[in-house]
Amino acid sequence: MVSNKAERVMELAASTGLRTFRDDDRGSLTIFGVFVFIMILMICGVAVDMMNYEKERVAVQNTLDTAIVAATRLNQDADTDEEVRALVKDYFTKAGYDEDIVSVFPNIEVPAGGDEETLRTVSAVVDFDLDTMFLNMVGVESLPGAVGGGAREGQQLIEIALVLDISGSMGWGDKLQNMKDAAKEFVTFVLDNNGKDRVMISIIPYNMQVQMSEDLMARIDWNNPRTEVTPAPAHPGAISEYFPANGSARCARFLDADFDTRRLAASTLGLERSAKFAPGNWSYDVPNANGFWCGEGYPEMMLYQNDETKLHAHIQSLTARGMTAIDYGMKWATGVLDPSFRPAVQGMLADTQQKKADAQAFADSEGTPYVAPSDAWLVPDTVAGHPVDFGTPNVFKYIVVMTDGANTQHKDLKDEFKSGPTRIWWSETLSQEFDSSGVQNDGFLVEMPGNSESERWYRPRSPSTTGDDSYLSQSAFDLLTDVEQWDYHRVYNRFSVRNVADYFFRNDTDARDAHRNAEMDTGGYGTADANLWRICKEAQRGGQIDVFAVAFEAPAGGVTALQNCVENKPGKFFDVAGTQISDAFKVIASEITKLRLTQ
Repeated sequence: MVSNKAERVMELAASTGLRTFRDDDRGSLTIFGVFVFIMILMICGVAVDMMNYEKERVAVQNTLDTAIVAATRLNQDADTDEEVRALVKDYFTKAGYDEDIVSVFPNIEVPAGGDEETLRTVSAVVDFDLDTMFLNMVGVESLPGAVGGGAREGQQLIEIALVLDISGSMGWGDKLQNMKDAAKEFVTFVLDNNGKDRVMISIIPYNMQVQMSEDLMARIDWNNPRTEVTPAPAHPGAISEYFPANGSARCARFLDADFDTRRLAASTLGLERSAKFAPGNWSYDVPNANGFWCGEGYPEMMLYQNDETKLHAHIQSLTARGMTAIDYGMKWATGVLDPSFRPAVQGMLADTQQKKADAQAFADSEGTPYVAPSDAWLVPDTVAGHPVDFGTPNVFKYIVVMTDGANTQHKDLKDEFKSGPTRIWWSETLSQEFDSSGVQNDGFLVEMPGNSESERWYRPRSPSTTGDDSYLSQSAFDLLTDVEQWDYHRVYNRFSVRNVADYFFRNDTDARDAHRNAEMDTGGYGTADANLWRICKEAQRGGQIDVFAVAFEAPAGGVTALQNCVENKPGKFFDVAGTQISDAFKVIASEITKLRLTQ
């Protein structure tokens, strides 16, 4: 009985101990904690290895980017593939890397017939390994990596129109010279960094007009039909036919429709020519060359050049005078970049090559050294094909337009005074006569249709007085054999608008008033701003011409006009003063060069 009780006690104790052991959880997390710690340590180790890997990859990439940008520049001393490779590898050596980890693939292009590279592309690939600190515990001894990149400088073909303000206000202080310095630096940078063989730069100076050279005038299609005088005049010396355009006027007059096209003229009939006339009173003297609204006294355009010396000389020769017509400068820039202008440029090239060939043949026949004719620099040989068609791969067209002012007056002569016969005649015989005081006569006769036949022809004689005026009868006039009728071109080439009115028509009030008001407005100020916006919009259509605008100490109207021109796009408009214009031109030149990473 006792034994049975003892056995039950022992069973109960054993059962209680087992339950106690089963329910006791003290120390049960120790092993799990150790496992978790090991896992965290491994994860942190992997993170450290990955951070080190990323740090190394960025460092290698930065070294590569720096190296290929330096090797891509056209104006540095590495001129061959081997030298480019060596330059890139040297960057890695100096950064503490083995140069063998980088593979370099340079591409240097020199155009056919040229001697300067125009496009350089450098790409490279780097294969590297990073030894691990923690992943090696799981058998990963190193992490392999690869980075690559490329850079490019230069383009296949670049056409630039540099539109420079030479209005009178540019002559104040140092403004004109600051602009010249900036423009010359721009030319040098673009040529040096892109290769002159594939760069063409046109200089478009403007004030109230844009002046053409005599050579260029002969290459433009003008709306200038021959016009017959009806009824046909009977008197010898009378004008029987004439042309609307004054042959000595070196400017175009753009019509409203012309600002909606990149071509110089919207009409298939050709471009309109501005009249040549001198406003104001010149005391009856022949107006100065730069006194004409469109004459021969202002700087001309220089088109499609890549000779730094010639471009610099032309820029330095610019002088300041006159009003401001930004819209005309922009219109010419767009027109000379349009492919429709190609016949004129290629005509210059053909004439240039012919002159050089003739000079070479003459030198060979004489056994003397060849010397290029002084006028054989119309365009360089590399201008062949310019202006290139829009959309041609690797062709880039740019306009850089600057002003220090705002659009002002735009003038021309009214149609009835712009061309054709006048009432003014001249006789050499009469010009040899002297009046009673010994003053030689000018020899002019003015027809007075309202007078009787006995006083049909007015002789104004001396322009400075009316005291010697007289009249000639129709019958006396008919006996003159050396009289010749003057047209309006000839009249306004010799006299100012005011002088014509006051000298020849002082005894004909209606004619005098009409001739005093021979000038007309052709769309200045607000109209010119609107036209500028239209041609800027057309130039940039489809992104085919890139336009930059520089307001140089300009008033609010000029600033707004140029901002509107480029739609105030970031990096396209610059508002500068003083020598800051050089900084603006440098930024634009750098953008045109387009050195940038291509990876």
